[in-house]
Amino acid sequence: MSTKGLSIRDLPYDVRFLIYEAILANHLCVNQNRQPSNNHIRVLHTCRQIFYEARAIFHKYVSLRNDWDVDHYLAYLDSEPKAAPIVRWADVANDGRVSESMHGQTGPASRLYLVLAKFVSLEKIRVFNVRHYHPHMISLPYPRYRLNFEGAMFPAAKGPQPLLQAYELHLDPSTRANPFQTIPSNHIRSLRLSGDCRFEKTPFPALRHLTIRGVTSNAFDQIRFDTSFPNCQLDSFTHAQGHRLGFEIRNVHLESLLAGPGSCLRKLVLLGSSRLSSATIASCLRGLPTLEYFALSLVTVNELRENFILALGPSLQVLKLQITHAWYALPLFEEERVICDTIEERILLRHLPHKVVHVSFHSQLMTEHGRQDRWRNIAAAQHISLKIGPWEDEEET
Repeated sequence: MSTKGLSIRDLPYDVRFLIYEAILANHLCVNQNRQPSNNHIRVLHTCRQIFYEARAIFHKYVSLRNDWDVDHYLAYLDSEPKAAPIVRWADVANDGRVSESMHGQTGPASRLYLVLAKFVSLEKIRVFNVRHYHPHMISLPYPRYRLNFEGAMFPAAKGPQPLLQAYELHLDPSTRANPFQTIPSNHIRSLRLSGDCRFEKTPFPALRHLTIRGVTSNAFDQIRFDTSFPNCQLDSFTHAQGHRLGFEIRNVHLESLLAGPGSCLRKLVLLGSSRLSSATIASCLRGLPTLEYFALSLVTVNELRENFILALGPSLQVLKLQITHAWYALPLFEEERVICDTIEERILLRHLPHKVVHVSFHSQLMTEHGRQDRWRNIAAAQHISLKIGPWEDEEET
């Protein structure tokens, strides 16, 4: 029998295609707002066959982390002009600088806008802070700089604006951004906000997915989702405080979400929530009969009176629940114990379509009466993917 190892070239083309897509998807993951590189292109240098098979997949994505990357990519496009229309997804680092000369002439300090203008098929853009700084030199005499976050990428007077479907901000807490000053919002289906984001009422007729993480602008404290996001119907909503000064979602925010764009949510993720009452959470869940995915990381302070697990509908497939207490508060063991019993009776033991259950409670509750071992045995018998322990850091936001 031959002991020769199996090569990727020995696999069927359809399988190789899936592997290429999996490699790119893994490369695109963002950790702590760090922008991915262009190292995925190295796979194309493996051999001629992989180059011709995978280039259409890998070339649809590009990452520009500083002006050095921008200048080199512009030179590449001069020699390969057909590469630009292929790009569907771009990660860019934007410092927001706009130069202004003594004669009143203004324009982006970086040449990033020249690259973006060539991406005529661009569907998704993710914007990051500049971390590897190589600024482009300005030829204007005595230039002055001001900040214009979107104007540095898409100047209003320099060509048509992109019809983006996804727009994500992965910014540090102190980075100021004013989205949708030049980028049209009519085709946006997925939106992620972060940083010192100043957001005004904007029409989003196509918006389906909204993520708010680490937004430090106090303007969001006054936001009402039913009026700030009119005429849209969300499929998913994700909130994570993300920073000690980040926007904290409160009862009034969750109520306005359900009264407006979130009335038919299929996915709801709330991480690090300490300002939501158990009664509001329960009321919210009762109003979402189509909810399939519910993830809640709750920080209790002085109440956990209502058992919101009872409010979950029959369509739920994924439940992720983590309950901790604030450092200055006492743990609510009795209330958490009731929730644990309800999860066992209503989620684990019932023959419902639940496929994934992740839970994290105080260790005292999981060890009493063999609860942890019993739950693992039930999950194995019911074919449920069960994880016991902290899961919040693994949740994609």
